[in-house]
Amino acid sequence: MKSFFSPHELAILVLLISAPTQVSLNNPDLLALQQDNLVEIVAADNTVLPRVTEDGVMVLRRLGMTA
Repeated sequence: MKSFFSPHELAILVLLISAPTQVSLNNPDLLALQQDNLVEIVAADNTVLPRVTEDGVMVLRRLGMTA
C-alpha cells in the first residue's frame, strides 16, 4: 500500500461508501485504488459495481473518515 493518496483517490473512497453507483468504472483514480487493493469490482444484481475492501475501510478509519 502506498504512503500517500491523492485528494481525488480519497474522494473516490469516501464516495464509494455512500454512493458506489456514482463512480465510473473507467475512473483512473478508481483503477489506482484497485491496484492498491483498496477497491474491488463486484457483480451484483446484473450490474458491476466498485466496492471498498477491508483495507480501504481501514485507510478511511485511520483518517477518521468513517466509523
